[in-house]
Amino acid sequence: MNLLDCITSSFSSLIQHKLRSFLTMLGMIIGVFAITTILAISKGGKELIISEFLTAGTNIVMAFNSQMETRTDKFAYLTEEQVMAMKETIPQVDDLSPIHFLQIFLKVKGSMKQITVFGVPENFFRVRGIKASSGRIFTKEEVSHYEKVCVVGKDLFYDLFGKTKKLEQEIKIEGTYFRVIGVMVHKLEFGPININAAIGIPSSCAMRLLGSRDIYAVQFLAKEGVPIPLLKKRIKDHLRQIFGGKDNFDVHSVDELLSMLDKVMGVISIVLGSIAGISILVGGIGIMNIMLVSVRERTREIGIRKACGATKGNILLQFLIESLALCSIGGGMGILASIALVLIISTVFKTAFFISGLAIILGFGFSCLVGIFFGVYPAYIAAKLNPVEALRYE
Repeated sequence: MNLLDCITSSFSSLIQHKLRSFLTMLGMIIGVFAITTILAISKGGKELIISEFLTAGTNIVMAFNSQMETRTDKFAYLTEEQVMAMKETIPQVDDLSPIHFLQIFLKVKGSMKQITVFGVPENFFRVRGIKASSGRIFTKEEVSHYEKVCVVGKDLFYDLFGKTKKLEQEIKIEGTYFRVIGVMVHKLEFGPININAAIGIPSSCAMRLLGSRDIYAVQFLAKEGVPIPLLKKRIKDHLRQIFGGKDNFDVHSVDELLSMLDKVMGVISIVLGSIAGISILVGGIGIMNIMLVSVRERTREIGIRKACGATKGNILLQFLIESLALCSIGGGMGILASIALVLIISTVFKTAFFISGLAIILGFGFSCLVGIFFGVYPAYIAAKLNPVEALRYE
């Protein structure tokens, strides 16, 4: 009985019991499907997030007032002169944008809602990678000429004006009407402002409305090649010097948020992957159980094969191949199902999810290992059967 005979006999047995074979493979199909899909979605999601961070700029550092809520510390705000001086005294800074901050109440969908208004120079949007989905961002000339124009986050614009795409609407801010010239959109929320739910106005107008030049936050752009941790340290040291050693400003960077999200996604992938792995192990136990049942059902057949000259190795190999076939076919079906689902998700949501070669190798390889591991014991039981006793079995 050669290897080809063992393979032919194994597959013949599986084909004779099609429904039982499929139900036995089901645990393996689900487990491999789950693992490959999780790996694909986590990898695709991670790359999507990284692309959003790259759009926002990983060389951005944000310093914002940690005592904004209390407003009790006289050192809690920066002046315009102090902020502009930081560009000269910190050589790692390529550009910066002071941010003025105020809260207003607007009637949104029938009820009054607190809205964030931030006043910035025009370079804030360019550095941050914030674009207008319709209309435009205000210009340097409009900032210097105190033009009463504003840009509205896409979510807030929809809440205020419904589905209309018409601009040139007016919003009353602290008793002054501002003309809407653009709708801004930004996929990454970083810092103290949710761009998509806020209103941006020229910094010159914000200072006039506030009656003060106090600055709530500053956005820094690092020079090319400058390590972000170094820039953060220089900014913190400079702010401590201004505030007499006090840490009144928090300093954060985009890459810091990226690192945190990467860790979170890694933990989620491990947890979900572990659950899927347990599903494969349960499927393997089911396969071992069915193989033991198969050995008992085919005891007489095993006796006949041994009587005709089949060795223990032949019987062991036959049942091991059968177990391996169940797991490998189940793993292959799980991978195909996963590929189909990922393609559907990518098409529907227009995202670049894909299953890597590594995920396919891991999924298929793990299913084969499970087949071998859980097939060894039933194959051993079959191989050690006494041919005389096996022939007497009814």
